[in-house]
Amino acid sequence: MDGEAAIQQNKRTRWESIFWLGFLLVLFWLAQDFDKPLTYFPLGAAFWPKVIISFMTVATSILFVSSFIVRQKPINQKSSYLEEVPKDTLGVGWRTFAIFVAPLLWALVMHKVGFLLTTPFFILIFTRLMGVNKWRTIFSYTFLFYSVIVLVFYVLIFTPLPMGAGYFHTITGELMGLMQ
Repeated sequence: MDGEAAIQQNKRTRWESIFWLGFLLVLFWLAQDFDKPLTYFPLGAAFWPKVIISFMTVATSILFVSSFIVRQKPINQKSSYLEEVPKDTLGVGWRTFAIFVAPLLWALVMHKVGFLLTTPFFILIFTRLMGVNKWRTIFSYTFLFYSVIVLVFYVLIFTPLPMGAGYFHTITGELMGLMQ
């Protein structure tokens, strides 16, 4: 990217950051009305939206500040990214296709079987599709990530997620009873 193109890109990034900061300011202002304590969650209904809005504001602020940093390439280096792509790459492979299809299948099966029963299998399969090869790493990551999801959604904020149908509904209900 030459100097003029880099300057134009930085200007676009600044305007985009300003837009997002304004949008997040409006969201934060709208969330102020929901701050009344709830009987089952004393921090109020706006607590988690405010946390997310705050993280987004920090990320947008970092993006805005980084747009002032001038990035220059060495003069003797070409600026073509296509030369870096391996020659044996032939379009979309089965793994890329599976990465896009897996969440769709998970959402479909989740409504029939339930969130608690399908999510660990989805995390395990998706981690494998993303290229993690060590089974110990896959299982430990699946266990830890699933535990955090269950802790946040079921124990801390009591989010109603799909429980499944028929017998799976009963199993999910029993699991939720054990957690609470």
